[in-house]
Amino acid sequence: MVVVDGVPLPNPRSTGNLLVGTITGRWLASHQGVVHGRMLDLGCGNCPYEPWYSVLADGVAAIDPAPGAGGNVRALADRVPIRSQSMDFVLCTEVLEHVDNIEGSVAEIFRVLRPGGHALITVPFLYPTHEAPYDFQRLTYIGLHGLVTRHGFEVLDAAAQGGPMTLASSWFFRALRAAIDKGGSSFGRSGPLSLRRPFRWVVVTPQQIALRFRRKVSWKLTGASKLASTGYMVLVRRPQSDGDDATRAR
Repeated sequence: MVVVDGVPLPNPRSTGNLLVGTITGRWLASHQGVVHGRMLDLGCGNCPYEPWYSVLADGVAAIDPAPGAGGNVRALADRVPIRSQSMDFVLCTEVLEHVDNIEGSVAEIFRVLRPGGHALITVPFLYPTHEAPYDFQRLTYIGLHGLVTRHGFEVLDAAAQGGPMTLASSWFFRALRAAIDKGGSSFGRSGPLSLRRPFRWVVVTPQQIALRFRRKVSWKLTGASKLASTGYMVLVRRPQSDGDDATRAR
């Protein structure tokens, strides 16, 4: 991950998936005003967004259950060892598909946020199985909206990680990378060959050209992106008053 003009963008030297990562990064940056105070990076993995949010937040708790992951706390997403209403902001990117208790995880996000606090949440939709065997579900935009509102959140923005064209392009370059990597492994090459020159140019350059001509990449939730998208994203807020949240599920 690299930060360019305040936007977290995928690093072409370490990933071959620039299209979706660029849309996600620009959407996150468009809401950077909610990133402040004390924040939680829930399911942080190797903390790819840390260079972006570290200059915006005053203090960060980064949680992940996996040994060897980044962050400073080892815990599950549905059992967060943080006191209630102590966080101003929560970031949860591409995490909820990996938790078997998705309801409890969203309830925990709500619990740790102070009234008026915000969360940015992204989930995959039409995306391959990954990090098996810890890949349990996919959410439509309807499912994501229902999940967060069921736990008392107000949805301030709903977005898509591109529409059908971005989805098709992303799958094409994913297949191209897989073919190159498989060819490399058959010749005894270790590591992803698709990230080495000149193969990296074959995978990355067409995407960079496409992004150059599509500087205003859209994350708008359209009729097309509601039908087919790599994933969905929401900006949510915990209401100032919890009077209407007594029926939240855990």
